[in-house]
Amino acid sequence: MEVRHKHINHARNVWDRAVTLLPRLDIFWLKYVYMEEMLGNVPGARQIFERWMEFEPDESAWMAYVKMEMRYSEVARATGIFERYIACHPSVGSYVRYAKWLERQHRVDEARRVFDRGAEELGEEANDQEFFIAFAKFEERQKQTERARVVYKYALDHLPRSRAPELYEAFVAFEKQQGDREGIEDVIVSKRRFQYEEDLQKHPHNYDTWFDYVRLEETVGDFPKIREVFERAIGSPPPPPPPHPPPPTPPPPLEG
Repeated sequence: MEVRHKHINHARNVWDRAVTLLPRLDIFWLKYVYMEEMLGNVPGARQIFERWMEFEPDESAWMAYVKMEMRYSEVARATGIFERYIACHPSVGSYVRYAKWLERQHRVDEARRVFDRGAEELGEEANDQEFFIAFAKFEERQKQTERARVVYKYALDHLPRSRAPELYEAFVAFEKQQGDREGIEDVIVSKRRFQYEEDLQKHPHNYDTWFDYVRLEETVGDFPKIREVFERAIGSPPPPPPPHPPPPTPPPPLEG
């Protein structure tokens, strides 16, 4: 109402007071930004967004800022906002979102670098099937079949099967579409590796499983891997047998 009556400064004061008193309510920030943008005051809207970002809001706020900059073809500014977003919220979801955005801008090399950065900067958190599936499918969309295969195989070798059911299904579908006989055999080997790793995690002293695992790697012919499995088996000696119970105490002599 205040805006309709051209009481712009008063309306600004109202929204400014609202975001100052309740900075965690996104709706006030969004309405404040919207008002400035409708008035053609893009620098003012940008200033409001900058104040908002100081509170490290969730993803939707950062994406609203990106979308505003893209409406004015401010690609460099939008890219900078995405960089700040992944610094503020470093997660698999944020890196994947950034990479997909760059891909939509046809900035394929930059998108690939974001995936590579995610694998490095997120550390253990990047060992997640969502991240690797997104990375591999990105490479598939670029017709980079071998790159996609490398991503899938790396993930299958480093994630326990219990944490990667969808990854395994995606890899099987990929090989059926893109692979040859050797690729399908690799899928079968990966599946058996997963099973052995899962079994050994539960029963590390099951030497039948260790020997089956070694025989599997021998069929593949990967000598460093064969050696690694042997060394892991040797490093898992059976637990010592329980101590013998002490001999029973002889009964006291009978008194005559």
